[in-house]
Amino acid sequence: MFNTMFGAAGAVLLVATVAVADPMPATLATPLLNAEHLLSAHKYAAALAAVAQADAVPNKTPDEQLTIAQLRAAIDTASGNRAAAANDYAAILASGALPAAQTQTMAESLASSQYQAGEYAKTVQTIKTYLADDARFHTILLQSYYQMGDCKSISADMAPAIKAAAHGGHGPAETELQMLAYCDTNAKNMPGYVADMELLVQFYPNPTYWSGLIGQLQSDPAYSDRLALDFFRLKLAAGVAAPEADYMEYTQEALQAGLPNTAEQIFAMGQKNGLLGSGADLDRQTRLKALVDKRRDAAKAGAAEQAAQALAGKDFQALFNIGFNEVAGGDASGIALMEQSIRSGALTHIDQAELEMGMGYAMAGEASKANAMWRAVGGNDGAQRLATLWRYIR
Repeated sequence: MFNTMFGAAGAVLLVATVAVADPMPATLATPLLNAEHLLSAHKYAAALAAVAQADAVPNKTPDEQLTIAQLRAAIDTASGNRAAAANDYAAILASGALPAAQTQTMAESLASSQYQAGEYAKTVQTIKTYLADDARFHTILLQSYYQMGDCKSISADMAPAIKAAAHGGHGPAETELQMLAYCDTNAKNMPGYVADMELLVQFYPNPTYWSGLIGQLQSDPAYSDRLALDFFRLKLAAGVAAPEADYMEYTQEALQAGLPNTAEQIFAMGQKNGLLGSGADLDRQTRLKALVDKRRDAAKAGAAEQAAQALAGKDFQALFNIGFNEVAGGDASGIALMEQSIRSGALTHIDQAELEMGMGYAMAGEASKANAMWRAVGGNDGAQRLATLWRYIR
C-alpha cells in the first residue's frame, strides 16, 4: 500500500568526471581516469581496482583523497552495492573535507544507500542529523521505523499532525497512516490499529478501509451483539460489500425488530448489488421479499394505532422503533416519536437509542442534529464508537 520514495538521491553518481584542473600527479590522475572509463563501461570490479591503485599513492592532499572517495562511492552506487556505497558516503561526510555546499547532496545519497542496504537504524540517524527538514526524506524516515517495527516512533512523529486533525486540520498523509496501521497490525496492537483506521476512513474514506475497521470492531468481544444491525447499517452507508447471506440475515433481523422499511432498504441494496433476486436461492428470497412487503404495508396502515398502543402501555422501545421505521420510510414525523421515547428515560439501552436517533436525524436531512446527537453518545458497548464513525460518512 505504500512505496519507497527515492527521487534522484537514490542513485546519485557524485563524480561524473575526475577533476584534473588542479595539478595532479600522473600516479593519481592515470588510475583515476582509468577508473572513470571503466565505470562508464560498467566494469565495476576493474574500476574499484583502479581506485585502489590511486588510493595507495602516498602523501595525497585532502582534495585528492576526497576525489578518490567520491569516485569509489560512485562506482559502488552504480554497481548496486548499497552497503559499500553507504560506507563510502559516511566516510566522506565524516572526513570534514567536503565543501559545505555539497553536504546536503552527500547526506541524501548516504540516507538512500543506507535504506536500500537495509541499514534502517543508520538511515534514521542520518536523516535526523542532516535531513530533518527535508520533506522528501520524511517518508523514508517513517519507512525505516516501519522496517524496524518501531511503531511508537512512527506514532510520535505523526502525533502533531494527528492532533491538528482532531482540531479540524488536515490529517497525516495517507501513506503514513497506512504504515502506522501495518505496523500496529504486525505488533498486534489492535487498539492502535483501530485508531489508525479511524483516521484513514475520516480523511481518505474508501470501502477497503471501512471494511477493515468495521470487521475489527465487530470482532471485539466488548461490543454488544445488539448492535449487529447497526454495524450492518454502517457497512451499507460506507459502501462495504456484503455477501448474499448477510443481506438475507439482516433483512430478517430488521423485520424482527419491527423495522420493515429498513428491511426493504437492505433487501433492495442486495438486489442492486446483484446478490438478491436471482440464483439458486431465488425461491427463499422471493418469499422473504413478499414478507417484507406485507410487513411494510401493515406497519404503514397501522402506524398511528400502534403508536397510541405503545404510548398507552408505556412501551417506549416500541414507540421508538415505530418512529424510526416511519423516518426510514420517508416520513419525518417519526422523529417526534423517537425524541419522545428518549425523553421518557425508560429506554434500557439509551446509548444505542441515541446512536439510532442520530441516524433518524440524518435520514430526515437534519445533519447538524445528527452530528450533535452522535457526539453525545456514551457507553462502552460499541454504540459510542459507531456514533463517531457515522460522523465520517460522506
